[in-house]
Amino acid sequence: MSTIHSKGSCFFFRIKSRVRLDKVGHRYTSQDVNPPRQIPREKPAVQKKSFLSGLPLLIVPLATFGLGTWQIQRREWKLKLIKEMEEKMQATPVPLPEDLKELKNMEYRKVKVRGTFDHSKELFIGPRSNLHAADTMGGENKAASMGVHVVTPFKLADRDETILVNRGHVKFQNRPPQMRSAGQVEGEVDLIGIVRLSDKNMYMKSNPLKDGFWLSREVEEMADIAGTSEVFIDADINSSVPGGPEGGQTIVSLRNEHLTYVITWYTLSALTLYLWWRNYRNPRISRSMLQTVKQNFRKT
Repeated sequence: MSTIHSKGSCFFFRIKSRVRLDKVGHRYTSQDVNPPRQIPREKPAVQKKSFLSGLPLLIVPLATFGLGTWQIQRREWKLKLIKEMEEKMQATPVPLPEDLKELKNMEYRKVKVRGTFDHSKELFIGPRSNLHAADTMGGENKAASMGVHVVTPFKLADRDETILVNRGHVKFQNRPPQMRSAGQVEGEVDLIGIVRLSDKNMYMKSNPLKDGFWLSREVEEMADIAGTSEVFIDADINSSVPGGPEGGQTIVSLRNEHLTYVITWYTLSALTLYLWWRNYRNPRISRSMLQTVKQNFRKT
């Protein structure tokens, strides 16, 4: 009940009690010091996602795990290949086979030949650094060691066949034959060389007519221009003569970064699997959401 008192022209209400309803319909009066709190929400702030809905996302950790396992197999294959190459390089030189087609399966194998150079048909591959120069691996004078490999037709003494021999490295200023006339070997010589095939996966096409040299080892094209068989060998360091090209320029190396790939793929697999577990098997409320819930709780 409420009564109205008047005093002059002013009126005011005196309220003895007033009944209120909270949001959920509970009845309480203004004299209540601690009104009832709001009941908790029926649904949790974070719900566990359906296991079945997350199954397709398991493809990511499974695929990366498979790639890591595949890289382990690739690494074993690469190590075996490197070992075979090293064994070929250390093996005793063998005579050049009668059937030159066999050389396609003999790359990096040492062979011994005897014959005569035809210096009038020299070809060049470049630019190349000298593997035996002290500054090859870097330094202020690295540019000074840059040059080309001299490839010379070689007429075999034991058969009517001419092959290509990479005699070795000369600097750019010594590329003209007259600049190294003392090193132009005459007469029959014995050589030990390493069988090489054409370079593969070269992205830049050579233009020897413009540059004066090939950018890569293109045995078929070079043999066609020089009029030789499609056989190419790198002469060893013992073929070097004063004033001539420096032999032994064969690089025997294979990239073996498979262990890095293994670690990368397995790490991605573990990380994506953990994220999947957090989202679909063990979800947690974020800190920002938790802070918001606490603030709203204090206000009530």
